[in-house]
Amino acid sequence: METTGRLHGKRIVVTRAAERAESLVAALRSQGAETLVCPTIAYAPPDDPEPLETALEQLDWYDWVIFTSAAAVDAFVSRHALPLPVRVRVAVVGKATAAAIEAHGEWVDLLPRQQNAEGLLTELHDVAGKRFLLPVSDIARDTLAVGLRERGAAVDVVTAYRTVPGPGVGDLIDALCRRAVDVVVFSSPSTLRYLLDGMEQFGIARSVARALFTDVVLIAIGPTTAQTLRDEGLLVAAQAPDPGVEGVVAAVHQGLGIRSSSDEIGEN
Repeated sequence: METTGRLHGKRIVVTRAAERAESLVAALRSQGAETLVCPTIAYAPPDDPEPLETALEQLDWYDWVIFTSAAAVDAFVSRHALPLPVRVRVAVVGKATAAAIEAHGEWVDLLPRQQNAEGLLTELHDVAGKRFLLPVSDIARDTLAVGLRERGAAVDVVTAYRTVPGPGVGDLIDALCRRAVDVVVFSSPSTLRYLLDGMEQFGIARSVARALFTDVVLIAIGPTTAQTLRDEGLLVAAQAPDPGVEGVVAAVHQGLGIRSSSDEIGEN
């Protein structure tokens, strides 16, 4: 780890699932940050795996499979469902999910410029009569399914995995109480909800939890996460322009008031 850098000495907490934190942690550390991975969420198999397994047995029936997370890709990998049949096209909502797919020899046909469900809907054309499979979390939004069905697509939504509380709440509470945190990065609405629920289980009321975030820079990976923070009465210092590592690091810079390299070059 470098001892100097744009984030030198900043103590940054990453709340995403541990297996998803590595690339972001590496990027933050490369700029001198001290990082603490406190996963407030984790992933588990679906309670009822039969709908997913049935869908995988008839993959040839679908025109498109849409992956909205790397965890959904993992669910396919664990069931030896990749690569997909040649006729099936693949859409993803973000670069991290695309990388997870490509690591297993699959071609990504559509990665939208706006990396979220709304952006994907905008760039999916001529969907009427097409058949879509959406392997998702048990708590996923229905934006994609509703939008596709309204345009005449046939959509099967199956639970590929469950999002459950992670093991990092206690460590994060300890760091907050010691005032040993400068930045917390929230990578989904559930990373915040499970954190606050976990704090309540430790006897920390919502009002006290909000006070613990005083003077802590809170970063949201996207608009839905940002709105969840605001709904809980928390101040969003910055929202990532996209959910990839570069976008999150840029948001950390913005939240801390660190000028970008391009700003500095422009002034020279």
